[in-house]
Amino acid sequence: MDLDSHYRNRKVLITGGLGFLGSNLAIDLAAKGAEITILDSLHHWYGGNHFNIEPISDRVRLIPGDLRDVELVREAVEGQELVFHIAAQTSHVDSMTSPLFDVDVNCRGTILLLEAMKELAPGARLVYAGTRAQFGKLDYTPVDEKHGAFPVDIYGVNKHAGELYAFVYMNAHGIPATSLRINNSYGPRHQMKHGKYGILNWFVRLAMDGDTIRIFGEGSQLRDYNHVDDVTRAFLAAGASDAAPGQVYNLGCGDPISFRDMVKAIIETTGSGRYEHVPWPKEREDIEVGDYVADFSKATRELDWKPLVPFQQGLEETVAFYREHQTHYWLK
Repeated sequence: MDLDSHYRNRKVLITGGLGFLGSNLAIDLAAKGAEITILDSLHHWYGGNHFNIEPISDRVRLIPGDLRDVELVREAVEGQELVFHIAAQTSHVDSMTSPLFDVDVNCRGTILLLEAMKELAPGARLVYAGTRAQFGKLDYTPVDEKHGAFPVDIYGVNKHAGELYAFVYMNAHGIPATSLRINNSYGPRHQMKHGKYGILNWFVRLAMDGDTIRIFGEGSQLRDYNHVDDVTRAFLAAGASDAAPGQVYNLGCGDPISFRDMVKAIIETTGSGRYEHVPWPKEREDIEVGDYVADFSKATRELDWKPLVPFQQGLEETVAFYREHQTHYWLK
């Protein structure tokens, strides 16, 4: 499919569009000529950053506001043809310490969005940003979409609920919905203020600052890492494919790497920093899932998607981006 022509002049809403995934998606959509609306709360602890859309700021309609604000959500949704729902509470640890906040954003906020779509954007498609956390501890790897959902934290439970809400609204109200279960993503435009989520990106900051990266335990657990450009292509493919409504798709890299080797690669690429092994903190150990390796063959078959950015290349591009734009991301 010619994605450029598909998205040209299409009315698209991105919730969380000033954050990491949303802003990279917005930039790609702007290049394709889409009419873009962004709804973003700019919560100080999350990834919303006006600089993220600086290259396209004159081509985006920005609605600053919370996903839980009914009137703002209705304003953002009205007349849209496609909604990429990316806004969320994304910290695993915070979901355990503030579970009601996680429920409010990830469940109630998603339902408010779906209600607005039902009434004000009939026929609009939804692409939902799911997460590998929906699976929890795996019974087998690589994990495919048929694997059961056994989340180990409140975040994973509520993100899974959001996915199911979307499919309920598809079946009951005709909203074509697709979910991408996104794994560990990295790349430009991620928040660099803390390590509560997006740990690879946070480690890039620590290494660039010459600090020590702490590895809990041996660091032998395997992880898939997708560069944000690959995630953006998956969003675009899911939003355009006739096969996508009603489906869940895993993303993955096809070349998993141990946590320890990921850290070593960051230190080598930045030329600074160091690492040390420390015992697992209880709040982290309680929600650790072990190896995560994804089977993304369904996305390849049905969306014609596969990862294109090799890990080392993506890491070098990430470090180069933050070296050039450090002042926009190092602020507390």
